[in-house]
Amino acid sequence: MESDFDYQMPSYTTLMVHDLNISTRWYCDTLGFALVSQMPGANGDPIMSHLRWAPHADLILMEEGPNVLISSTRGAGVTLNFTVLRESVDAIAERVRRDGNVQISGPHDRPWNAREVIVIDPNGYRLNFTEPLRIPVDGDDLVDEVKKEITLNVN
Repeated sequence: MESDFDYQMPSYTTLMVHDLNISTRWYCDTLGFALVSQMPGANGDPIMSHLRWAPHADLILMEEGPNVLISSTRGAGVTLNFTVLRESVDAIAERVRRDGNVQISGPHDRPWNAREVIVIDPNGYRLNFTEPLRIPVDGDDLVDEVKKEITLNVN
């Protein structure tokens, strides 16, 4: 684990989880996040895990406790997006499917020049992993492709 005392996080997301140890292992072993640090609670067990996908793409996992206000519908309407830099969305999808514990959609090639896989984590959070599909396209061509995709899905 690296020190995060001098690291400035301009933005990060905190997810409340059922079991911090299980969730931390799943995010690290299955998805490929790095464990930066953990904060111990009063009894010495971790109460928070600081994970990193890439520089300035950090995620905080905190275990639910009796004093924590939690929505009954976790992450409803929210998708966390992560650009895949070190491997492929196909490799992530393969590890997630091997784990077998979660819902997964894809990988799918999208008209907006991306290959994506969507994963619902064991706590119900929606995660989208994306990578460039091909060389960049002209902006007008991209808009035309997205319009076609929308038209096909509506009809």
